[in-house]
Order: sequence, then structure tokens, then C-alpha cells
Amino acid sequence: MTLRVNRQNGWMSAIGRLAMDVAVFNLATVLAVFARLDFSAAPWSLVYIRRFPGLVENLVFVAVSVLLQTPLALWSYASLRDMERVAVVVAVTKVLALPLLLAMRGEVQWSRGAFAASAVLAFLFMAGVRSIARWRYGRHTWQASLEEPAQHTSSGTRVLIVGAGDAGDMVLREFEAHPELGKVVGLIDDDATKRGCTMRGVRVLGPVATIADMARRTRAAQVVIAIPSHAAAVTREVLSTLADTDVQVRTLPGMWELVDGSIHVDDLRPIQLEDLLARTPVSTDLGPVRAYVEGKRILVTGAGGSIGSEIVRQVARLNPSQVIMLGRGENRIFRIDRELQERQGVTCAVPVIGDMRDEARMTWLFDTYHPDIIFHAAAHKHVPLMEQNPEEAILNNVEGTRTLLRLAVSHGTERFVNISTDKAVNPVNFMGASKRIVELLVQVADGHKGLRATSVRFGNVLGSKGSVAEVFQKQLQETRTLRVTDPEMERFFMLIPEAVHLVLQAGALTQGGDMFVLRMGEPIRILDLARSYIKLAGLEVGRDASIIITGNRGNEKMTEELWSSAERVVPTSFESIMRVKYPACADLAVLRPAVDALLDAARSHDANAMRAALHAIDPSINIP
Repeated sequence: MTLRVNRQNGWMSAIGRLAMDVAVFNLATVLAVFARLDFSAAPWSLVYIRRFPGLVENLVFVAVSVLLQTPLALWSYASLRDMERVAVVVAVTKVLALPLLLAMRGEVQWSRGAFAASAVLAFLFMAGVRSIARWRYGRHTWQASLEEPAQHTSSGTRVLIVGAGDAGDMVLREFEAHPELGKVVGLIDDDATKRGCTMRGVRVLGPVATIADMARRTRAAQVVIAIPSHAAAVTREVLSTLADTDVQVRTLPGMWELVDGSIHVDDLRPIQLEDLLARTPVSTDLGPVRAYVEGKRILVTGAGGSIGSEIVRQVARLNPSQVIMLGRGENRIFRIDRELQERQGVTCAVPVIGDMRDEARMTWLFDTYHPDIIFHAAAHKHVPLMEQNPEEAILNNVEGTRTLLRLAVSHGTERFVNISTDKAVNPVNFMGASKRIVELLVQVADGHKGLRATSVRFGNVLGSKGSVAEVFQKQLQETRTLRVTDPEMERFFMLIPEAVHLVLQAGALTQGGDMFVLRMGEPIRILDLARSYIKLAGLEVGRDASIIITGNRGNEKMTEELWSSAERVVPTSFESIMRVKYPACADLAVLRPAVDALLDAARSHDANAMRAALHAIDPSINIP
């Protein structure tokens, strides 16, 4: 029913364009006759179009227009080809009407001059309204359109373009200029008013939901997604819909192609994983970050990890006096240290191997380097693994962070930015619960002896170590079988650069009593991500690779939350970042013994005692 309505809307737009053509065609005839009569007897020019020859001429005009599909062409993207068709419509109409006018010369006031003038005016008027529509749309002038080459036929790859808009028009032009790269056989667009219309002679076939059927009908071997910033929701839908086919999918590099007006076929690239986000990737102005980082001593915990190492890279560019890179794994710290020295020429970085749970080692670190700012990225994060080792989640995440916070307060640290997770909201597993306790510890430490402490909540980070993307890649390489826990499970996703920008901006934005989250759009189904990932690899679901449903791995939510009902979300100076204001929690005197009891339970490997202690600290924690 929806598709039928959409088609009707497209045809209604075409009828409107045809009516406008008929109106300007008759206006040309009226003006030509009026001019031939020396601008006298004006009523006679109007009478002509109502007489039999005039009516027949209108019927012929409508028939030829429909036959050549001129009403289907979108005027906003009028091209040389469209103007050629207008000329043909006018010429054929006049040639067919000429014998009738000659036969009725005695009954109709007629002259060859008026007839010729009406043809010229009709073409100029019809071309004019199309040029005005294009000019008003702000794309290109009519002169630029005249300079475009006509489309060549090609026996090469048959291509569908997703997006009958600005970027689609540019891609069409490039395929016209390079026919050896393929032939565009159709456009796909969800805009109902464009359905059935043409752009540069290419028909808008239907919405994205029908793309697999349209690819089969047109025998298309390739799809190009031509949408500003290649909207990820459309990209995912295209990949998922075409997952069971061998159609290749490519996309544009981003927004710049609309800014400088130059998109080339060579710039089209295979879909990348970040294209699957449900939104445009976020970046922020790092000016405010430089203001508080420049000249400071920066400690990054977990500096060898995906997030920690990117924080180090970003911070090192902001002219700190020192960057202390703390990590337990010597190989990872070695890699980031060598990268900074050899590739970036950074001399202020200091590698430190150590465990944040080792209070003596951490005391030495603070006594030696006196960090002004701490970005805390060290944590155990894998939910199923921590369900099997819950004491490690508690001892590493909670005890290690508490040690850092205590030393930060005693050594006069200015800012402490903790990396948390959406799994800390109403936790149902030990990893999420441990991060929720860390959030509370940060809240309690905030404001003590001048320390400004805050947290940021992440969604799943695409491309990080152990992320779903890395797991899928390994599974695809080894077994060609992707394992998905539940077909309805969904998660929020963000990119590593987005995550780091959020961490750095949080240090500048915090006002006390707050934490921060990124606007991550709608959650993405893991099953859709798996289907898309197979397509990204150039494979076909069911033929080259498969997906199996394994079932919940233990205390995993079907979907995550970014804040709880007790928390209040307010905007910040950055549209992409939101501040979460939380209610007052227990003070340190109350929280300390409760956390001590939790740590004692963890050291005793008593899972039930840990569950009870977690729930006692925060009733929102309910681990089965």
C-alpha cells in the first residue's frame, strides 16, 4: 500500500510538470499570433487555441511529451539531454499540426511567421522554466549544464545509484564522462515525489527497500550510495538487503564532494565499517581541550589499549609538558612509545609499566611525575569473560580506580576523566556493575581538594581491541561463519576518534556533579551488522559465509541505555555531547565501608557475596 501511494505521488508531480508545459506551450502560441496581428485583435490569439486546430495541437503535444517522458524529468537537475527532448517535443508537435493548419487555412487566421515564432517561443519558454527551476535549486547554471557531455552507452558494468539528489546528479555526470566504467541503469530513492521521474534520462525506480528486486530486474552488478555523508541508516539497509546477492556496493567519501563541487568516479570507495553508524561521525573543536592540556603533565592509564593509545596521540599534539603512558602490557606500551618517537617525533612521552592496583607502584608514579590531569582508560571490559571471572572485574576496575582517585586527591591533581560504559546503567552483569561503582567513586571524589572528576559513558567502540568488528573479521577469516547471540540484540556504536573527542571534551566541559555521553543515534542490531560485515568483505550471505545464532552468553541485555530514569540529561555547548546530571549519592564515609565489603567478597571469590554487596551499594544493580 505504501509503495502504491508513493508511486501515485510521483505521478502527480509528473502531471503537474506536464500541465505547466501545456500552459507555456499555449502561451507561446498566443504571443506569436498576437505579435503577427501587430498586437491588435488580441482576443483572436486566444480564440485560436480554443479552435479545432489548436485543440488538436495540444493533444499532439501531450501525446508526444508522454511518449518521450519529458514530464518525468526532474527540473531541478535539468540537463542538456532534457533540453534536447523538449526541442524534439516542440518540433514533432508543430510538424504534425502543420498539415491540419494548411487544410483549414480558410477558416483559421494563420501565417507561417506566427507558426515559426510559436515553435521558437515554446522551446524557449519550456527550456526557461527548467533553467529557472535548476537555478533556484542552487546547483548549477544553465550554461554549466550545456557544457556537460551527453551520456554514452556502455556494455560494461550496470550500475544503480542510491540517491536522486545533489550527489546522485554528480555521480551521474561522472559516469557519463567515463562510460568505460559502467552504465547507470536506474536510481533508487525513498522520496515519494521522485518515484517514476528521471534525472539526466535515468529513471528513479523505487525505494531502498526494493533495491534487491531492482538490481535483479536491471541486471545491475554494482550499487553506488550517493547520499550526503552517506547516511548510515541507508547504507546498512542497502548492505543488509543486498547481503544475499553478489552486487557490489560502493559509496562517496563524505560531505566534501558537495562543498567543492567535484566528485569523481575514482573517489568512490568500498563501504567502510564507520559507514554503518546510525549517524554522521562526530568531531569537535579541540581548542577548549588545548586550553586546559597545554603545558600540563598528563597521565593516561591503559595507554596501550585502543582508546588509551588514541588519547595519547591526540594529547601529544596539544603541547603538554609531559605524557605519562601507564599500562600493564609491555608490548602495547612499547608500540605506542615507538610510534610517538619515530613517526611523530614526540619527546615528552614517558612509558611506565605498572598495575594500577599496586598501590606502592602508583604512589611512586604520583610522587615522581605529579600528574595534573588523568585520563583513566584502564579497565576490564569483556562481559562474558568477566562473568566467568567476576572477582577480577571488581578488583581491577573498582580497587584500581579507587587507588588512582585517592592518590589524585592527595597529590593535587586538577582533573580526572574516567571512561565508563552504557553497561553501567541498570547493570545486570559484573562488568557493568563494576563500572557503575567506579562512577560512584568518581562522583564522591569530585570536588575534594580541588579535584574536578567526571565520567564519560561509551557505547561499543568500533575498531577497538576485542570489539565486534574485530571478532567478526577473525571469524570471517577463519571459518566464514559469524556468531550472533540473538537476532534482536542491539547496541550503540561509536568510533575510536569519537570516543577520544568525548573524553577530551569532558575534561573541559565538566562543571561538577555531571558525566557525559555522546549522541549515538539509534542502536544497531548486531544481526544487521553481521550481514553488512559479510557484504563489506565482498561475500554473499548463504553462499560464501553464514551467520549462526548462539544464544545469550550470560547476563547480556538485549539493548543498552545511556542514562537511567533517575538522571537528567541537558545539552552542552557541543550539539553532539550531552551532560548527564545525577542525583546526590552517599558520601565517602558511607561508601568506603560498602566498597571495602565488596572488595573483601571479591578477594574471597564469593560471587553471591559480591552480588549482595553491589546491590547494597546501588539498588539499580541486579545481577541474576
